[in-house]
Amino acid sequence: MTILSTTMLPATRVLELERQGGQLFVTMNDPATRNALSATMLADLEAVLAITRDDRTLRALILQGCDGMFCAGGNLKGAFGAAAAVGARDPVHEENQRGGRLFHDLNRHPMAVIALVDGPAMGGGLGLACCADIVITTPRARFALSETRLGLTPAQIAPFVINRVGLATARRLALTGARFDGAGAAAIGLSDHHCESPERAADTVQRLLADVGRCGPHANAITKALLLEVAAIDRDDLIRRAADAFTACLRSDEGREGIAAFIEKRRPLWADAV
Repeated sequence: MTILSTTMLPATRVLELERQGGQLFVTMNDPATRNALSATMLADLEAVLAITRDDRTLRALILQGCDGMFCAGGNLKGAFGAAAAVGARDPVHEENQRGGRLFHDLNRHPMAVIALVDGPAMGGGLGLACCADIVITTPRARFALSETRLGLTPAQIAPFVINRVGLATARRLALTGARFDGAGAAAIGLSDHHCESPERAADTVQRLLADVGRCGPHANAITKALLLEVAAIDRDDLIRRAADAFTACLRSDEGREGIAAFIEKRRPLWADAV
């Protein structure tokens, strides 16, 4: 389903990829599973994240579903239903770890990640949204931490849900399995922009991409990494890493151009690349 562009993108089976300048639209399209996180979906997403991780000509990744569906979560009819062979590692355990690594990689991807949720995002689908930097919802969006209603636990996505909405809200959502819509997602901080229609959501995406395009791509990557480290390192280490990051940006060609453009009252040469 890959749409080829000037930059070679990976061959995918259930993702549609479209590069538009400095932005990459990643559309989940597996109607048979309602875009569940099957082994095929995981492989496609892993490939896209890996090949774009160090590409600073790309500014933003827009993750969305098609035909009113975002992501149904874990593929309970696939690998999660497989039995473990005698003496072998449990495939449930292996697939769950694989999903955890995907959430981690999406959360830490250097590009700005925008999740456009125009349909159900259940369980792991909600987790994908929580790993994005910016979340946009429409009236068709539906969410739930549905695992506990199936006798399961939202184990791998829990850290990202907590980071996104806070511990108290995450506890309420996980321990009730409550369902809520896009407006409800905005009310708890899961959605940054709740739009009245898919058309308004598309317009919001374009405005955000224009904003991202005004930021230095290397500076954004360094800033995102630093923001994600803030809660995990001690004060002195944070001060040192912050100084390292600032100095690296200021001494870089991108930083020099940004400062020169500010002094000369013009746009940097790298601006508006999306």
